[in-house]
Amino acid sequence: MNFINRMIVVLLLLAALVSACAGFLAMLFARDSVVAAAQRTLTALVDPTQIFPLLFCLGLALLVAIVSALLLYAELMPSDKVRMRLKSIQGADVLMSAEAITTQLRYALDPLPGVINVDPKVAKGKNDAVDVMVEMSTTSDVSVKQKTDQVMDVTRAVLEGGLGLRIGKVQIKLDQMKPPKKGASNLPTIDLPRLIADKQEEANKDAAK
Repeated sequence: MNFINRMIVVLLLLAALVSACAGFLAMLFARDSVVAAAQRTLTALVDPTQIFPLLFCLGLALLVAIVSALLLYAELMPSDKVRMRLKSIQGADVLMSAEAITTQLRYALDPLPGVINVDPKVAKGKNDAVDVMVEMSTTSDVSVKQKTDQVMDVTRAVLEGGLGLRIGKVQIKLDQMKPPKKGASNLPTIDLPRLIADKQEEANKDAAK
Protein backbone atom coordinates (compact mmCIF):
# COMPACT_ATOMS: atom_id res chain seq x y z
CA MET A 1 0.00 0.00 0.00
CA ASN A 2 2.85 2.40 0.81
CA PHE A 3 4.44 1.72 -2.60
CA ILE A 4 1.15 2.38 -4.40
CA ASN A 5 0.56 5.59 -2.45
CA ARG A 6 4.08 6.77 -3.23
CA MET A 7 3.68 6.06 -6.94
CA ILE A 8 0.36 7.94 -7.06
CA VAL A 9 1.89 10.93 -5.28
CA VAL A 10 4.84 10.94 -7.69
CA LEU A 11 2.50 10.82 -10.71
CA LEU A 12 0.38 13.64 -9.30
CA LEU A 13 3.46 15.76 -8.66
CA LEU A 14 4.72 15.12 -12.19
CA ALA A 15 1.31 16.06 -13.61
CA ALA A 16 1.27 19.23 -11.52
CA LEU A 17 4.80 20.11 -12.68
CA VAL A 18 3.94 19.59 -16.36
CA SER A 19 0.70 21.57 -15.99
CA ALA A 20 2.49 24.42 -14.24
CA CYS A 21 5.17 24.60 -16.94
CA ALA A 22 2.56 24.45 -19.71
CA GLY A 23 0.50 27.17 -18.03
CA PHE A 24 3.58 29.36 -17.56
CA LEU A 25 4.56 29.04 -21.23
CA ALA A 26 0.97 29.56 -22.39
CA MET A 27 0.57 32.75 -20.35
CA LEU A 28 3.95 33.96 -21.55
CA PHE A 29 3.57 33.33 -25.31
CA ALA A 30 -0.18 32.72 -25.95
CA ARG A 31 -1.99 34.93 -23.46
CA ASP A 32 -4.70 35.97 -25.90
CA SER A 33 -5.58 32.38 -26.80
CA VAL A 34 -5.72 31.35 -23.14
CA VAL A 35 -8.02 34.25 -22.25
CA ALA A 36 -10.29 33.52 -25.22
CA ALA A 37 -10.50 29.82 -24.31
CA ALA A 38 -11.27 30.67 -20.69
CA GLN A 39 -14.01 33.07 -21.74
CA ARG A 40 -15.59 30.47 -24.02
CA THR A 41 -15.52 27.89 -21.22
CA LEU A 42 -17.15 30.26 -18.72
CA THR A 43 -19.77 31.23 -21.26
CA ALA A 44 -20.58 27.56 -21.91
CA LEU A 45 -20.90 26.88 -18.18
CA VAL A 46 -23.41 29.65 -17.59
CA ASP A 47 -25.39 28.84 -20.74
CA PRO A 48 -28.46 26.78 -19.63
CA THR A 49 -28.78 25.20 -23.08
CA GLN A 50 -25.32 23.55 -22.89
CA ILE A 51 -25.42 20.87 -20.21
CA PHE A 52 -22.36 18.83 -21.22
CA PRO A 53 -19.66 21.31 -20.06
CA LEU A 54 -21.37 21.53 -16.68
CA LEU A 55 -21.60 17.74 -16.35
CA PHE A 56 -17.96 17.39 -17.33
CA CYS A 57 -16.79 19.85 -14.68
CA LEU A 58 -19.00 18.27 -12.01
CA GLY A 59 -17.79 14.77 -12.88
CA LEU A 60 -14.15 15.87 -12.82
CA ALA A 61 -14.58 17.55 -9.45
CA LEU A 62 -16.33 14.46 -8.04
CA LEU A 63 -13.58 12.17 -9.34
CA VAL A 64 -10.85 14.32 -7.78
CA ALA A 65 -12.76 14.36 -4.47
CA ILE A 66 -13.15 10.55 -4.42
CA VAL A 67 -9.49 9.89 -5.27
CA SER A 68 -8.36 12.40 -2.65
CA ALA A 69 -10.59 10.82 -0.01
CA LEU A 70 -9.26 7.33 -0.80
CA LEU A 71 -5.64 8.47 -0.63
CA LEU A 72 -6.29 10.31 2.63
CA TYR A 73 -7.92 7.21 4.13
CA ALA A 74 -5.01 5.03 3.02
CA GLU A 75 -2.49 7.42 4.58
CA LEU A 76 -4.32 7.93 7.88
CA MET A 77 -5.45 4.33 8.38
CA PRO A 78 -2.89 2.54 10.59
CA SER A 79 -1.29 -0.15 8.45
CA ASP A 80 -0.72 -2.45 11.44
CA LYS A 81 -4.46 -2.69 12.06
CA VAL A 82 -5.27 -3.81 8.51
CA ARG A 83 -5.66 -7.57 8.23
CA MET A 84 -3.71 -9.18 5.42
CA ARG A 85 -5.02 -12.17 3.51
CA LEU A 86 -2.16 -14.66 3.53
CA LYS A 87 -1.58 -18.29 2.62
CA SER A 88 -0.59 -20.85 5.19
CA ILE A 89 1.89 -23.65 4.51
CA GLN A 90 -1.05 -26.04 4.10
CA GLY A 91 -2.62 -23.68 1.53
CA ALA A 92 -5.41 -22.28 3.71
CA ASP A 93 -6.40 -18.59 3.64
CA VAL A 94 -5.34 -16.74 6.79
CA LEU A 95 -6.42 -13.25 7.87
CA MET A 96 -3.81 -11.74 10.18
CA SER A 97 -2.75 -8.22 11.05
CA ALA A 98 0.81 -7.02 10.61
CA GLU A 99 0.87 -6.04 14.27
CA ALA A 100 0.26 -9.64 15.40
CA ILE A 101 3.13 -10.93 13.25
CA THR A 102 5.60 -8.22 14.26
CA THR A 103 4.77 -8.78 17.94
CA GLN A 104 5.69 -12.46 17.65
CA LEU A 105 8.89 -11.63 15.77
CA ARG A 106 9.92 -8.95 18.25
CA TYR A 107 9.23 -11.29 21.18
CA ALA A 108 11.50 -13.96 19.64
CA LEU A 109 14.31 -11.71 18.32
CA ASP A 110 14.69 -9.27 21.20
CA PRO A 111 16.24 -11.79 23.69
CA LEU A 112 18.99 -12.86 21.26
CA PRO A 113 22.52 -12.29 22.62
CA GLY A 114 24.03 -8.97 21.60
CA VAL A 115 20.74 -7.47 20.38
CA ILE A 116 20.08 -3.97 21.70
CA ASN A 117 17.01 -3.03 19.70
CA VAL A 118 14.94 -4.80 17.05
CA ASP A 119 12.16 -3.44 14.83
CA PRO A 120 10.57 -6.03 12.50
CA LYS A 121 8.22 -4.96 9.72
CA VAL A 122 6.07 -7.22 7.55
CA ALA A 123 4.08 -6.83 4.36
CA LYS A 124 2.10 -9.01 1.99
CA GLY A 125 4.40 -10.42 -0.66
CA LYS A 126 4.12 -12.44 -3.83
CA ASN A 127 1.74 -15.41 -3.83
CA ASP A 128 0.26 -14.26 -0.48
CA ALA A 129 3.53 -14.90 1.37
CA VAL A 130 4.96 -12.69 4.12
CA ASP A 131 7.81 -10.32 3.29
CA VAL A 132 9.89 -9.38 6.33
CA MET A 133 12.20 -6.44 7.01
CA VAL A 134 14.16 -6.66 10.28
CA GLU A 135 16.02 -3.55 11.47
CA MET A 136 18.18 -4.19 14.52
CA SER A 137 21.03 -2.71 16.54
CA THR A 138 23.68 -4.92 18.13
CA THR A 139 26.78 -4.59 20.22
CA SER A 140 30.15 -4.20 18.51
CA ASP A 141 31.38 -7.70 19.35
CA VAL A 142 28.62 -9.46 17.37
CA SER A 143 29.55 -11.38 14.23
CA VAL A 144 27.42 -9.97 11.44
CA LYS A 145 27.23 -13.22 9.47
CA GLN A 146 26.40 -15.38 12.48
CA LYS A 147 23.80 -12.93 13.75
CA THR A 148 22.22 -12.64 10.30
CA ASP A 149 21.97 -16.43 10.02
CA GLN A 150 20.53 -16.59 13.54
CA VAL A 151 17.90 -13.96 12.74
CA MET A 152 16.97 -15.85 9.56
CA ASP A 153 16.54 -19.09 11.52
CA VAL A 154 14.43 -17.45 14.24
CA THR A 155 12.28 -15.61 11.69
CA ARG A 156 11.64 -18.82 9.77
CA ALA A 157 10.85 -20.68 13.00
CA VAL A 158 8.33 -18.01 14.08
CA LEU A 159 6.56 -17.61 10.74
CA GLU A 160 6.58 -21.17 9.49
CA GLY A 161 6.76 -23.17 12.69
CA GLY A 162 4.81 -20.90 15.02
CA LEU A 163 2.28 -19.16 12.77
CA GLY A 164 2.23 -21.59 9.83
CA LEU A 165 2.71 -18.85 7.22
CA ARG A 166 4.67 -18.87 4.00
CA ILE A 167 7.80 -16.73 3.94
CA GLY A 168 8.62 -14.46 1.03
CA LYS A 169 11.57 -12.06 0.97
CA VAL A 170 13.52 -11.52 4.18
CA GLN A 171 15.73 -8.44 4.52
CA ILE A 172 17.92 -7.76 7.54
CA LYS A 173 19.39 -4.35 8.30
CA LEU A 174 21.97 -4.65 11.08
CA ASP A 175 23.67 -1.69 12.74
CA GLN A 176 26.47 -2.20 15.25
CA MET A 177 27.40 0.17 18.05
CA LYS A 178 30.88 1.62 17.73
CA PRO A 179 33.38 0.21 20.25
CA PRO A 180 34.79 2.65 22.81
CA LYS A 181 37.94 4.44 21.71
CA LYS A 182 41.20 3.26 23.23
CA GLY A 183 42.65 5.59 25.80
CA ALA A 184 39.31 7.26 26.47
CA SER A 185 39.03 8.48 30.03
CA ASN A 186 36.74 6.41 32.20
CA LEU A 187 33.98 8.05 34.20
CA PRO A 188 34.85 8.45 37.89
CA THR A 189 33.32 5.83 40.15
CA ILE A 190 31.14 6.97 43.03
CA ASP A 191 31.46 5.36 46.46
CA LEU A 192 27.80 5.67 47.36
CA PRO A 193 28.02 4.30 50.95
CA ARG A 194 30.94 6.59 51.72
CA LEU A 195 29.08 9.56 50.22
CA ILE A 196 25.99 8.87 52.37
CA ALA A 197 28.15 8.52 55.51
CA ASP A 198 29.86 11.84 54.84
CA LYS A 199 26.53 13.56 54.31
CA GLN A 200 25.18 12.13 57.58
CA GLU A 201 28.31 13.17 59.48
CA GLU A 202 28.03 16.66 58.03
CA ALA A 203 24.37 16.84 59.03
CA ASN A 204 25.19 15.73 62.59
CA LYS A 205 27.87 18.39 62.92
CA ASP A 206 25.47 21.06 61.72
CA ALA A 207 22.81 19.89 64.22
CA ALA A 208 25.31 19.94 67.11
CA LYS A 209 26.24 23.55 66.49
